[in-house]
Amino acid sequence: MSYHKIFEPGKIGKCKIKNRIIMAPMGNINMADPIGRPLPKMIDYFVERAKGGTGLLITGLTPVSYGVDPTVSEDNDTTYFPRIDGSSRTRMSGWRDLAAGVHSFDAKIFIQLTAGLGRVGSPEPFLKGKLLKSASVNKNFYVPQLPHLPFSNRQIKKIVKSFGQSAINAKVSGFDGVQLHGHEGYLMDQLTSAPWNRRKLGRYSNKFQFAIDVVREIKKTCGEDFPIIYRVDLTQGLRESYGEEIFNKKFRGMERTIEEGLEFCRVLAEAGVDAFDVDKGCYDNWFWPHPPAYFNDIPYVEEMAGRLKAFFKQEKIDAQVIAVGKLGDPDKAEEVLEKGWADFFMLGRPLLADPYWPQKVRENRVQEIIHCIGDQEGCIQSFILGGHPCCTVNPYTGFEDTKRLEKAEKIKKVAIIGAGPGGCEAAKTALARGHQVTLFEKTDRVGGQLVAGGKMKIKHDVAKYLSNLQYQMDLLSKNGLEIKYNTFVKVEDLKGKYDVIICANGLTPVIPELEGKDLVRSVGARELLLNGMKLPDDARKVTVIGGGVVGCEVAFSLAYEQGLEVTVVEMLPHLMTGTVHANRSMLLWMMMGKGAPSGRQEDVLQVPVKAFTSSKVVRFAKGKTFIMANRKRKDPYTPWTTLIPDNIHNPFDRPLNPKNVEEIAIDTDFVIYATGGRADDLLYYELLKQKAAPEVYCIGDARTPGRAWEAITSANEVARFI
Repeated sequence: MSYHKIFEPGKIGKCKIKNRIIMAPMGNINMADPIGRPLPKMIDYFVERAKGGTGLLITGLTPVSYGVDPTVSEDNDTTYFPRIDGSSRTRMSGWRDLAAGVHSFDAKIFIQLTAGLGRVGSPEPFLKGKLLKSASVNKNFYVPQLPHLPFSNRQIKKIVKSFGQSAINAKVSGFDGVQLHGHEGYLMDQLTSAPWNRRKLGRYSNKFQFAIDVVREIKKTCGEDFPIIYRVDLTQGLRESYGEEIFNKKFRGMERTIEEGLEFCRVLAEAGVDAFDVDKGCYDNWFWPHPPAYFNDIPYVEEMAGRLKAFFKQEKIDAQVIAVGKLGDPDKAEEVLEKGWADFFMLGRPLLADPYWPQKVRENRVQEIIHCIGDQEGCIQSFILGGHPCCTVNPYTGFEDTKRLEKAEKIKKVAIIGAGPGGCEAAKTALARGHQVTLFEKTDRVGGQLVAGGKMKIKHDVAKYLSNLQYQMDLLSKNGLEIKYNTFVKVEDLKGKYDVIICANGLTPVIPELEGKDLVRSVGARELLLNGMKLPDDARKVTVIGGGVVGCEVAFSLAYEQGLEVTVVEMLPHLMTGTVHANRSMLLWMMMGKGAPSGRQEDVLQVPVKAFTSSKVVRFAKGKTFIMANRKRKDPYTPWTTLIPDNIHNPFDRPLNPKNVEEIAIDTDFVIYATGGRADDLLYYELLKQKAAPEVYCIGDARTPGRAWEAITSANEVARFI
């Protein structure tokens, strides 16, 4: 495609933008110092995307409610967010450097200002004696037993004033505009939406008023020509997500309907908003505003942005519409613009995976794009666990200030065993530094463990990434990289022939020995996937042992693609412990028969996947799997709640009595073991023992079975060091 629409200049208010590509705001958690001044880490992160050709960049959420919303502060008034509120000249220097760096590459930059977190903030301040606050009396999202009390009108007006001061600080620092963080169930959404604002009296009982006041305060402070983008969920989509029973019980039958969302946008446009980026959902169905890999491309662009654009055209409202939601395929982005569903489009995670997405598309090098795999382990889970944003497939994201790819002082002969994502990263990096690299792979293609995962229809993002990775490695093989496929190496093949050996040969699946195992047909999850998920024709009732993310993906895929009756058995209290909330909640939502990858209700499972947590398989008989299940086990299907990290104490969480169990028989035609694996480190330790090379390293699953993020990160570290 020619992608003419993508690279047409456009305007938001009077701010001219060189193309239609906008970097979506993603939380810049822990990228500023403890007082909120942007660090080189944050500055270089944005400048790299400006270098790559993005027209407009938007920072991550920057709270304005310090001293009002306790969830935005930590001990001693420190914060993990960037700050621009108040009059601190100490903080201003970082913001000025950020704006200047981005402008150097003819990109524009807006700051995202947020009212705060409210009910979706960490419950920790309560445990330290502070009262939690929200629009009305609401439950904390993470620990529902903790209440949030209503802000007073005076406190809300203080937040409004702080928006104005923060905006003028940004303008003086060189920013081109402001984006208001009004979506996803954060505090601004809480103050403007029925599920959380149930105020009966006072100025802010009008659910539109807070947003109107904020817009007018910014225009008064910064001038009418200072552009504002408003980020809005046109609807929270709660009724659609969970059905009438849960909707009425959990959310009191209240949400912002699309019709109300359209009226809200009309009122805000009249107040002075220049553009709207419009999505769907909130924390309670987080998979909508943070679409995981499981969704098809552009799952709601027409429904949300397209509908708002048509409404504005009908009402003759001169405001721009920005599409969001899985637009990383440039063909899809061009289609959205061609069809008039939006004036601009946003890329979030695709620009973390490849900052040079715009340049590669403009130069028609689409096959060279490094595609996001949608696991959200680096961009979200990393900072949830106390880190900062990074990326599974791009080890430089979030480390632009520290990681450098420099030519090696001494050229070395390097052998890499295993062409999974870690082995390929090591090969690419070592070759770029000038080393002589040989990559050994026992199969006929690259990808390692991801090859199996990419076989499922819901893992189409992984399949696209693997196709791209194979293309990259094929190019490198024509430019100095030696790849030996279908080659199983031994110590004697390597000893004394290389300066560096890097073991990236993966893991060995673990299949537990259980009584009566041979009485029921079975297979390991990886073997099943590599075999195209083919099962015997008479296998209609399948039991999956292991309720981690792989087990649950396999279980849903078998039910979704083949219509099988599937049961998952998991020893831990929850399914998919440790999986990022958006991915976990969407997969649960689909497994319980409430949603589908298409986002359409007509495509949901007719027979939901059954699941037993706090349960252990003890034996098999012909046609049966016997488990010992805890009688007080939790409902496994609670996608509207999340699992809090292990280092956050929940005083209301009570462990189950391990002796309170019952034996349950599950009808079973076939068993699939999704029970993980152990590091395949025998080669590594034998190489060390025999001193096969001056330098021997072990990375990824061959060291510690984990995720692609750890494998690629460790591979890059080693290859930049040797």
